[in-house]
Amino acid sequence: MPDSDAVAPPDGRTRYANGERRRAAIVDAAMEVFAEQGYNNLSLRQIADAVGVSHTLLRHHFGNKEKLLEAVLIRREETESEWRASLFAEHGLLEALPLIMEHNAAIPGLIQLDTVMRAEAVNPDHPAHDYIAGLARRFRAAVRADLQSERDAGHLRDDIDLDLAATQLTALIEGVQTEWLLDRGVDMAAVIRDFANRLRQT
Repeated sequence: MPDSDAVAPPDGRTRYANGERRRAAIVDAAMEVFAEQGYNNLSLRQIADAVGVSHTLLRHHFGNKEKLLEAVLIRREETESEWRASLFAEHGLLEALPLIMEHNAAIPGLIQLDTVMRAEAVNPDHPAHDYIAGLARRFRAAVRADLQSERDAGHLRDDIDLDLAATQLTALIEGVQTEWLLDRGVDMAAVIRDFANRLRQT
């Protein structure tokens, strides 16, 4: 078909696509800001300055700081879930978990954000409560499924209660990250590796 006959996308669709790209770029930038400076002590105006956009634009896309935080958490879950799934598929859960903890040791700001948000979101009135509670359930279910895969592959002890082990592992991961935030001498990977080895088939 000649170029002259090509139908251009409607202006509204183009504006929407550009707006979504701008929104995604703001979320990525805000994630870095939260990782470096935290969340509680920043106003929406300060976040806008740090991200490099106007306060008006930030309010246009997200409305308030809580909605921006929700977008950051969703983006982080999507990114981390894809990466973890790839790592688990390549190495299996028991080998991959210590590698994840080594990775987490390189992003202290994000780990601090995760830890603080989980603690704050215990309050049912917190704007991220439902999301954080759902995230915890999804992560525990994913660990349970990966433990089942390890058992099917013959890597896991037969006497392991998978539901209990999934709860223990997720609680240990969150707990050791808190300990590490308080004392960077804690070797998170070694702690998780030791627990994983206790689950292995000998």
